[in-house]
Amino acid sequence: MTAAASYPDADAASTSDAPPRRSVLRRVEWILDESPVSRSGRAMRIRWVIGSLFLAYGVLLELVNAVRGTIAFVPFVFVLLALPILFNRLGRLGRYFLPVCLGLFAYGTAGSYVDKYKLTVHYAFQIRADRWLGGGTVPAVWLQQHLYDGHTRVLEAICVGFYGGHFFIPLLLGLALALRNRSADFRFLMFGILTVSVLGACTFLLMPTAPPWLAVREGHLTGVHEILKLGLRDLHLSALAAVEGDPTKYDVTAAVPSLHTAYPLICLVTAIRARLPRPVVGALALNLLGVVFAIVYMGEHYVFDVFAGAAYASVALLVVHLAFRTQQRRPAPAVALAGR
Repeated sequence: MTAAASYPDADAASTSDAPPRRSVLRRVEWILDESPVSRSGRAMRIRWVIGSLFLAYGVLLELVNAVRGTIAFVPFVFVLLALPILFNRLGRLGRYFLPVCLGLFAYGTAGSYVDKYKLTVHYAFQIRADRWLGGGTVPAVWLQQHLYDGHTRVLEAICVGFYGGHFFIPLLLGLALALRNRSADFRFLMFGILTVSVLGACTFLLMPTAPPWLAVREGHLTGVHEILKLGLRDLHLSALAAVEGDPTKYDVTAAVPSLHTAYPLICLVTAIRARLPRPVVGALALNLLGVVFAIVYMGEHYVFDVFAGAAYASVALLVVHLAFRTQQRRPAPAVALAGR
């Protein structure tokens, strides 16, 4: 008689000395992380040397950049790469992040066309919406009138930090999920980020919108200072300060939806869904609140942009959830096992 047996979970760590009969990326992961050669003492020593070099180089490069008045993303990646090398998870990192990198490349390529084909920039409707939400006053204007004295203090420095975590927090959470082999949660996070990014890029192209500080520059609003630009300068990050607000360096008319709101919200929902420890969920909730306050206070977004970012994130998460549920409903492939 025959019995049907489903394939083993792709995330289960292989304890066999034989490579798994799975995808190419899974086989590469086995070779790098789980094969007898990769677990040998010599391989361990090599990993520690290479990982230590990556770590030292990343830290040194970031320190050099800091002295020059900027903070670079690439050295941070070198530091993150050192962790899976040191803990023998380089293959797993590749299996998880390679598809994401391809998706980000496609998104970046598509985003390069946004400026080329952009339509008329909108200024007025966000101001009207925020005045309605603020009871007659734009919240960014009210906050700066009551909290900002023209100098970079602790509050402004903290806000700059929250603003800068836009890319780093999702990457750190994704790396933690990958190293813990939480593939379903990792996919939920990363595909949520990719989906909301694509939805945002479409909106930036079809309906470009200006942030409060740009509305002030163009004479549509008063009472909002460019706190982020001034804060970067006062924190001696002069290179970043020079780039901030420069339309030749990045897309400055991409206020709606606020991806600065969408990304941390997706991270928080992922943590809750994955049942991560309460301190982690609490930290991500605090990060979301801090980012929302920072982007409104510093004049980088209207409150309307925040609500739009939350709505776009909700749609993206719903799309990913439905896609995963459809995939789970498909019958698993079976292999016939001969036996009596």
